[in-house]
Amino acid sequence: MAPVPPRPRPEITSPYGPDGPFRNLHRCAQRLESGDWREVLVLLASDGSSKHRLAAVARLIALSMLQQTVGDVERAWTILIEASSILPPAVTSRDPDTGQVTALVVPLQERIAAREQGENGHERRLTCALADITWREQTELGQLQNRSHLYPSARDALIRACEEHLTWIEFAPETWRRQIPPSQLQSIGISLPRKYHEPSRKNLCERASRLRRFADPQQGDVSDSVWADIGGYAGLKAAALEVLGSRHSDSWRLGPRYASLQHFPVRSGCTSAWRFAQDCSAPTPLN
Repeated sequence: MAPVPPRPRPEITSPYGPDGPFRNLHRCAQRLESGDWREVLVLLASDGSSKHRLAAVARLIALSMLQQTVGDVERAWTILIEASSILPPAVTSRDPDTGQVTALVVPLQERIAAREQGENGHERRLTCALADITWREQTELGQLQNRSHLYPSARDALIRACEEHLTWIEFAPETWRRQIPPSQLQSIGISLPRKYHEPSRKNLCERASRLRRFADPQQGDVSDSVWADIGGYAGLKAAALEVLGSRHSDSWRLGPRYASLQHFPVRSGCTSAWRFAQDCSAPTPLN
C-alpha cells in the first residue's frame, strides 16, 4: 500500500517575532485546536528560546492528546490537570474537596478585551485560546467518565472505544499520517506503540477496558468474547457509526448543555468522523 501523502498545511507567521518569548505559540494554539499534537510537540521541542508558562501549557495539552490517541484516558486526565494548574487563576477553578484544577470557559467579555488590546494583547489572547482548549479536552474526558450514560455494559464500552478510535486515529490523519515521522518524535524522547493505529481486537478491547476503569476502577477488562459477539471490527465499526450518527455534532463530545457554544473549535477528527457517520445514517434516495 502506497504511503498517504501529508496533508498540505499553510505556514502561519507568528505575530510575536522570531526571538520573543511566544515563538511558535501562535501556530501551536491553532494546531491544538484541530488536534495536531504531533506538530506541536516537535515545534516546542525545537524552540529552545521559549521558557514561557504558556509553552508549558501547550506542550501538556499536546501530551494529553497523545495519550488519548493511544487510549490512556487516565493519564490524559492527569496531564490536563497539570496544564490547568499553570493557567492563571482567572481562567481556572479548584475543587475544594479534591484540590484538582480545571479550566473554565473564557467569558466573552475577556475575549473582546484581549482583542481590543491590539499588539499588547498577544499573551492575553493566547491565554484565552489555551484555556478554551484545555477546557474542551477536560470536558470531553469528563463525559467519558459518565459510565452510567455511555457504557453500562462491556459492549457499550467497546462501541465507545471504537468511536474514540475513529475520532483520534481513523478520521484524524494529523495524528499518524503526517510528515513528522515517529523517529522525529523519538528524538525528543516521545515514543508511540508500533501498532497503536491498527483497529485490532487487542487495541480496541484494551481501549474499552481503560474507558471502563476510568469511570469505575472496580470494572474488569472487556473480554475477547464481547469482540466476537459484536462481529469483530466490521460489526463494531457499524455499531459505532450508527450511535455516532444519532448524536448532535457538538453535544456528543461536550454534553448537551454546551451545544450552544458555537465559537468552540472542534478537532478535525471529530468533525470528519461525525460527518461520515451522518452520511452513513442518511436514507438512500430511491431512483
